[in-house]
Amino acid sequence: MFNRQLKWIITIVTIGLIASVISYVFELSNVCTVRQLNIAEDTLQYDKTKDPLLCDTLNSKISQFNDACKSNIEELDCG
Repeated sequence: MFNRQLKWIITIVTIGLIASVISYVFELSNVCTVRQLNIAEDTLQYDKTKDPLLCDTLNSKISQFNDACKSNIEELDCG
């Protein structure tokens, strides 16, 4: 009996984790905090590479984030 319950618990937790990862990878969740973390991660990547294409993409994400989430994140200077 205990073994059967354990299998169900492991199955449910595994399905939840897989759904969370898929949601994050395909950006299905539009929760503002998740989007802000994604922007922060991209900003760190830009600081390392100084790639102008990444900067333009990041500024686009920041602009959309500011509009959708009523935020005031400053856009980057791609100069």
